[in-house]
Amino acid sequence: MNIFKYKIVILVTLLSLSACGSNYENLEEKARIELKKELGKYCEANNYSYCEIYTKCYIDIFYQLNQDAQYTLRLLSNVMSESEQSKFNNQKNPMDIIYSKLKDSEEKNDKYSILNYSAMLYPHNKCSSIINAESYNISRHQNIIDRLLYEKKSLIITKEKLNI
Repeated sequence: MNIFKYKIVILVTLLSLSACGSNYENLEEKARIELKKELGKYCEANNYSYCEIYTKCYIDIFYQLNQDAQYTLRLLSNVMSESEQSKFNNQKNPMDIIYSKLKDSEEKNDKYSILNYSAMLYPHNKCSSIINAESYNISRHQNIIDRLLYEKKSLIITKEKLNI
């Protein structure tokens, strides 16, 4: 009888873990789709060429900085209020809005917002030459970006070592 109880506990644990993994993968995919959609709107509204290449480049670099899908979705939804979201969607260059938000955050010394806005502008700066778009001066926040990249690489290396 005790063996049966242990098998049930193991089975329930495995089922719940597999469900969590599945939900995470769905969340990750949702985040990528949402990010791709917003970048596509921005790129096409400005009549840029090579939007698909720019979008792929941006997403690749963005995910090098950001830890997970939940963070990405939260960043996309909370980066602006609802009234600003409609302005963001209607303006041809939403990166200007993000940059002005970064400047406001610098004046307020809001480190959390500075981190978020920098994390959104950094990939744009890296990929802007693809579409011949303006890049933004975020060099004063390079140490934050470098720290994020270092932490992400350390996390990946740790996970790889644990899997060996």
